[in-house]
Amino acid sequence: MLKSLNIICLLGITQLTGCSYFFPDKEKDYVYSREISALEVPPALQQDVFKQNKTDNTRVAVPAIKQIEFIEAEQPYLYIKADFPYVWRVVSKALTAESLEITDKNREQALYYVQYDPENTEREDDSFWHEILFFFADDVHQEQAYQIALKPLKSGMAIYVQDTQGVVLADGDGLKLLTLLFNRIDKDFKAQ
Repeated sequence: MLKSLNIICLLGITQLTGCSYFFPDKEKDYVYSREISALEVPPALQQDVFKQNKTDNTRVAVPAIKQIEFIEAEQPYLYIKADFPYVWRVVSKALTAESLEITDKNREQALYYVQYDPENTEREDDSFWHEILFFFADDVHQEQAYQIALKPLKSGMAIYVQDTQGVVLADGDGLKLLTLLFNRIDKDFKAQ
């Protein structure tokens, strides 16, 4: 009786661990991917993405500038010399790579709403034991709501960190979040 119970338990554990082989977690593959495939642009929108070559009338893709600057001013911001769609995608990729929770986003207003805890500097390991501890333990991290705002400049885009009322944060945790974004985007640009 005991031997058959052990065999049943062993078969059950084998079946449970085998599920990840047959049903892989595609969300992790997406979150940790470093390359995003190029978008297919509809013909009606191509005039925004492509410029007309004056000499031979061919259409040439406008290259994105892969350079970011940290502008230390009264209201510090990040500057990327590129158009809005490119910067929107770069910021989204950086937020995801840093495991910041995006609670909402509004592309028309150029705002990301995120949860950020400046005290939580360690990366979560997503192990089974970590998931059990997370489920039963108290939440020691107190994330706060922030807004990441994209604003157009003459020849690029500025990225600001704001509080929930839309006030630009020039120091403290807002500056930490801005620095975190700068480091991630700069690292991604250098890796390409």
